[in-house]
Amino acid sequence: MLKTKSSPRRQGKAAAKVDAKPEGADGSGVLPKTIDRRSRRRSHGPDRRSGKRVSVDIIMNRFLDGQPYACRMVDISRTGAQLAPILEPACAQPPRYMGLQFQLPDRDDVLTASGEAVRRGGKTVGIRFTNLPPDSAWAIESFLSFV
Repeated sequence: MLKTKSSPRRQGKAAAKVDAKPEGADGSGVLPKTIDRRSRRRSHGPDRRSGKRVSVDIIMNRFLDGQPYACRMVDISRTGAQLAPILEPACAQPPRYMGLQFQLPDRDDVLTASGEAVRRGGKTVGIRFTNLPPDSAWAIESFLSFV
């Protein structure tokens, strides 16, 4: 945004002086850095993930309305997972948000996460992690880097 200055005496004339430096919100003359994602290409279609996806076969717990239901994790990435439910609650619309509890191969610790169902297709459910504790995030990142 350019700042214009004009004196009250010369308002009718083209005496507006244009300041060459843009002024920031704090008056420092420096514009705040903004993130512009318009230039990044977004992928469309069935695979929009930017991170690595690894196929797994893990039996896990999915908590819907506080009740655990068994399901199979088909793949996992840093941002989510694809699940194949084994047991489902009998309801017309399954809950959108859920708790997840699972163990990665060759690890003894039980990882927890919260997730949101972002895709339901056929017999699988696409989950985006909404809350991933640091130890769970580290374990997933470590698993993905060694596979």
